[in-house]
Amino acid sequence: MNHIKQNNSECKTVIQKVGCFFRSCGLIAEYQTGKYLSVNQINDTWEWAKGTGRIDEENCIKDSASIATRFLRALGDGGCFCEVGTFRGGVTYWYPSIPKDDRRADALIQKIRQGGPSVTHFRVVNKNGGLIEDPHDPPLKVLDIFYSILYEYIPEAK
Repeated sequence: MNHIKQNNSECKTVIQKVGCFFRSCGLIAEYQTGKYLSVNQINDTWEWAKGTGRIDEENCIKDSASIATRFLRALGDGGCFCEVGTFRGGVTYWYPSIPKDDRRADALIQKIRQGGPSVTHFRVVNKNGGLIEDPHDPPLKVLDIFYSILYEYIPEAK
């Protein structure tokens, strides 16, 4: 798939600079639906997330699952993403509120330490930690892996 990268010149400047987690939320929605987001959908979702407090004053993501779900809506999907746990040091930590029957990871966003101007970076990986897509072009060099956030996709109830 040929996705718009966070540092695309048509994306808001703030997305270009610090939008890797935000753009990774969009990427998991794109991979779930098999559709592509437009620059306008990306920029509009940033404004929505800022306006609703899902991105704070320092441009930190406060509710990634709802942002990823908003991207699903922009792509015509009525399902939602739910954050269900983390994967760190080879161990999966499921959130206690997630019933055992619902413990599955349909998408993962990994936080890494990288050597660029920002110490951390986010990217989309598979269940083995293999890179699916880096939201930055070119992909950033990994110096260390902190953890991955696990998301379950819940289809729209019919």
